[in-house]
Amino acid sequence: MRVLIHTDEYSPTAQACTNRMRSFSDALMAAGADVTVICSKGNLENGTPRLGPEKVIYAPAFRMRKKTAARRLLNNITFGISSFLCALGVGKIDAVITTSPPPLVSLSGWLITKVKKSKLIYDVRDIWPDVALEMGSFSETSIYCRMFRKVTAFMYQHADLITTVSPGKLEKIKNYCHLEENCGDRLLLISNGFDENVSKSPIDERIAEKFDLRKAPCCVYIGNIGLAQGLDALLRLAAETSHREVRFLLFGKGAEKEKLECLAKEMGLNNVLFCGPLPFDQVHTVLHYAAVSFISLKSSRMQDSIPTKLYEALGIGCPVLLMAEGDACEILDETGLGVHLSPDHPEKLAEVFDKLMDKISELGQHREFARRLMHSRYTRQQNGAVLAERLQRKFGEGRN
Repeated sequence: MRVLIHTDEYSPTAQACTNRMRSFSDALMAAGADVTVICSKGNLENGTPRLGPEKVIYAPAFRMRKKTAARRLLNNITFGISSFLCALGVGKIDAVITTSPPPLVSLSGWLITKVKKSKLIYDVRDIWPDVALEMGSFSETSIYCRMFRKVTAFMYQHADLITTVSPGKLEKIKNYCHLEENCGDRLLLISNGFDENVSKSPIDERIAEKFDLRKAPCCVYIGNIGLAQGLDALLRLAAETSHREVRFLLFGKGAEKEKLECLAKEMGLNNVLFCGPLPFDQVHTVLHYAAVSFISLKSSRMQDSIPTKLYEALGIGCPVLLMAEGDACEILDETGLGVHLSPDHPEKLAEVFDKLMDKISELGQHREFARRLMHSRYTRQQNGAVLAERLQRKFGEGRN
């Protein structure tokens, strides 16, 4: 079976989309598939690509120096066109996996299937425009909302298989598509999870020394510093906590980074450090030494969203301070390794954090249980294998 993965982000960009698509690629190749990835050339600005057995084609796209609505639209359109043109030279394709967001790019994935006469797998990581409405990015009556509703409805209608990342999203898509409860032929839950390769990375004492991870307890945030994360709450926590010995380290980049850096400076937060992006092979070291991993969503309405960094922290045995409601809280409660509160009550964050720090030394048993649970039930490798098996059974029979 020959599979084309059509995605805006891929290696070397360190983002949740990259990790998910890479796990799909690895699982499909392990099952014997021939995999080609078409992604944006902009990824090459973020480091050195991994050398894997899959073929990766970097398609040109408009470069976003600043993330505005117009620039995002231009980036999506140019990548959609260039990725389609690149796909024409790939040869025979049995199945195309196109992932959203960004939702506009998925239309190009559908168009590739029409030319190649292949099957379409629509991977939904965030449901648009729902997630933008939950964050308050635009209103239900806006032209953006109407446009994205039409795009996603079109993709739901034309996809041979729809995959998504959480039980809450699965139920939403069932309702949107008017699917029956028993709709396994068209809809499949492939959750994100703990990447086993994270724990295989050795502990790097040079990283521990660089960020003084051994000298004082650290509360760390690792990931995109964007609109959906609500990280102004972390700065408020750093200002109000009674545990003045704790240092707050933010690893990553994104649309809100400069704004938050200025805010931290205005607040005189000497206990907050912006550390820049963290390479994949250093995540294990930082979470190994961290006292707490801070994970947040901006809105309590985002109840079907599960941040991928939650799986990483729990899989390494790092206690979690989670600002969210819904599916993510259920996973954290299952492990007992941390606490959660609603994003609607940031004024309680310092109190909750201080109580967690007071009992941090008592969480040893929960650390080991969380590690075992993530490795046994919530790994990307296991979930990727489920997808590979489904594609082979549904679309690969009789194909080379």
